[in-house]
Amino acid sequence: MILIAERTFSWGQKLLAEFLGSAMLVFVIVSAGLLFYDQLGAGIGPSVLAIGLGTAGWLFIIVEIFGPISGAHVNPMVTIALRITGDIDWKTFQRYIPVQFVGGLFGVFICNLTFVATTPMGWEVFAISAVERPWSTWIAEFWGSWVLASVVIGCVRKNTKLIGLAVGGVVGMGIISTSGTMFVNPQVSFARIFTAGIAGIRPFDAIWFIIASSLGGAAAGMTWNYLWPGE
Repeated sequence: MILIAERTFSWGQKLLAEFLGSAMLVFVIVSAGLLFYDQLGAGIGPSVLAIGLGTAGWLFIIVEIFGPISGAHVNPMVTIALRITGDIDWKTFQRYIPVQFVGGLFGVFICNLTFVATTPMGWEVFAISAVERPWSTWIAEFWGSWVLASVVIGCVRKNTKLIGLAVGGVVGMGIISTSGTMFVNPQVSFARIFTAGIAGIRPFDAIWFIIASSLGGAAAGMTWNYLWPGE
């Protein structure tokens, strides 16, 4: 999410950074739920809190280490918003999004694999989630995506060095304070279909989460084109 790097990186380096960052993000979200809820036997409340804290910390790290290389979008919604504001070109848009989805799938696969021998449901490496997310959570996804994309664009406009802290904070706090638990990421919503943990989402709801978050990112891009247009 840092658009101006100190040096030039190749497309291979940028795409690998997006792949790894996307995988790391999905890994920590699903892993924290499996660890606290299924392995340690914590309730829903402590488990959601753990997911929020873990995601906030890992997102900060992801942005810090991959931001100078690829911008650390790791989120098609962010990529959509930045294309609308003109902060990235079409080539970046077209190449980043598929890699982000593949990275997310890799992250959930690795996560499920690490719990094979430790939790009752860990053996379901290729599970399809049955966790329902009611329609009102789709609204939370739209709004949360607008907020996250606005944080990213605002930080880019300000050229702040605290973007990693801001992004990690808004997502982590959103997880513990919104009805949708702040997926706000189409590749994350898709990847979380494939886990039996509490962080999962059934395929039908995932489709609507993907639509809602994509629209939220687009809305944020249009909002910031008016509030604070890029140069």
